[in-house]
Amino acid sequence: MKLLRKIFFILFPILLLASGNVAWGVEGLNNVKCPQVVKIISSSPANNSKDNSIDSSIVITWDDGVMDYLTNGLRDLKPALDSINISGGRYRMGTLLTTEWGIGGNVVWDGKKEIIKPDAPLEPGTQYRLWTYLYLTLRNDKVLHCPRIGGEVVFTTEGKAPEDGNPVRNIDLSSLYNGDERGNGNISGPILSIEGSLRLITVKDQSMGKVSFVAYKEIPLMQKGEMVQIDKFKAGDMVEVTFTGGRAVMVQVNQ
Repeated sequence: MKLLRKIFFILFPILLLASGNVAWGVEGLNNVKCPQVVKIISSSPANNSKDNSIDSSIVITWDDGVMDYLTNGLRDLKPALDSINISGGRYRMGTLLTTEWGIGGNVVWDGKKEIIKPDAPLEPGTQYRLWTYLYLTLRNDKVLHCPRIGGEVVFTTEGKAPEDGNPVRNIDLSSLYNGDERGNGNISGPILSIEGSLRLITVKDQSMGKVSFVAYKEIPLMQKGEMVQIDKFKAGDMVEVTFTGGRAVMVQVNQ
């Protein structure tokens, strides 16, 4: 009997629209294992490349054999990889580019290649980050968080960047923290800086050192047991941050 007949899926709406990261929960029989991890084999533009065209599509090549497993062995999870997020330039710290909730980008598949067309030409001299991740949680006799499925590409376009004062142009988008390989994590330490317009917080974590993350609008920001706005935080505040599903889900300031 196929695994599809042994388990059923519950789609958790947690953070789906805001981040584009898709979180699935799986309940069923014991000993259900995590699926193989699908990773990016190559991309065009290449990861961390510079001087790329502002008009070209982005092409991601996935691991072919594992893609077959995703489609046939567990459930057709391939459509989840159609949810492409993009940050940089006018997209600032991130927005959902494709799927019915996206802002107008388009995805077409050619075998193991995913061809992504943004909603408009990209801006010159601008760093971009594209990503798509699927997080699976198996619920048997205990909860098992699976390694994330998916990947990301960071690249910079050719030309001179617009002089528009957009603060995202001062951020290295490849350095943001999104949790471990299962999308989970905890950081704690003093706040070093806050870029309020980007909701970007940098913390000196006790073990990892300098860590930057995005505190999206819908997550709770807590101070003295009460929810507050980000402008209540300041450099020097001691903070604890919890990550689930590849993003911060709780920020607690302890004073």
